[in-house]
Amino acid sequence: MSTEYRVTRPARRRTLRASFRALGIAILLVLAAPFGVAVVSAKTNAAGVADAVSRTITQNLTQRGVSGSLFDVPSFLWVLTHPGGSGTKNLPGDRQRTMCRTIVQIGDSTSVGLDNSIRVPSPSDRMSSLFERVGVDTVYLNALNGRSVAERAGNGTTGLEAIDYEKSVGHDGCWIIALGANDAARISDGSAVSADERIDLVMRRLVGRPVLWPTVMTSHTAPDRYSIARMRAFNAALERATHRYPNLRVYDFAAHTDPSWFIDGVHFTSEAMIQRNRLLATGLAVEFPQR
Repeated sequence: MSTEYRVTRPARRRTLRASFRALGIAILLVLAAPFGVAVVSAKTNAAGVADAVSRTITQNLTQRGVSGSLFDVPSFLWVLTHPGGSGTKNLPGDRQRTMCRTIVQIGDSTSVGLDNSIRVPSPSDRMSSLFERVGVDTVYLNALNGRSVAERAGNGTTGLEAIDYEKSVGHDGCWIIALGANDAARISDGSAVSADERIDLVMRRLVGRPVLWPTVMTSHTAPDRYSIARMRAFNAALERATHRYPNLRVYDFAAHTDPSWFIDGVHFTSEAMIQRNRLLATGLAVEFPQR
């Protein structure tokens, strides 16, 4: 399953935002009136909320929504209830920029929904928006539940097959390989393909490309095959691989995680997905900085 997102240029957003400013105020008044919410009692407050509404409208008119529609309700409602934004925790710095202009991200279930309005209702915290913040122009996301590097989950594709597919349709540039948790579980189940071999199989397909591979982590409530110890063993293999592949950078995402980020010990809450997007954007800027 391949989901494609193209980042919209900021200049285009500013032009559309100006056009929808008035529309944002009108919609805000209509929605607030039945509840008696005095959201536009002051001119400055109205302008600020209208800007937020217009940003959401612009976002969803220039990028596909969760179901392929041109507008999605979760984003709109989120901006109405968070006019001040979502805070600054783990947000890339203003001067942090990456040399990467195109990103291809291959992931498992922890990447599904990173650019989805239902899982990440804040438009500015979705993967494409945060990658744009550090200088990325185009993002291709190929994520699938249960995916590992070498084994299929049901009728899905493996990580290797996903890489081959993206390359076959001309998607190339800098790569994020957000895999490893399911690989650690497969190894626990008795797979003959070791963590080192799995990483080698990926890197041999991406010779000469900048590759960012975030470390993996779970919490103490995860099933044994997804235990923290098994995640750390896979992360150790990633560190060893940096000595074999000069184009590989390992970003220690695991070091930033918190037990509260996990729903079931393995999968992330919506807030954690926001922080994951922010951390990976920072990782691109840190590991592959703009020269």
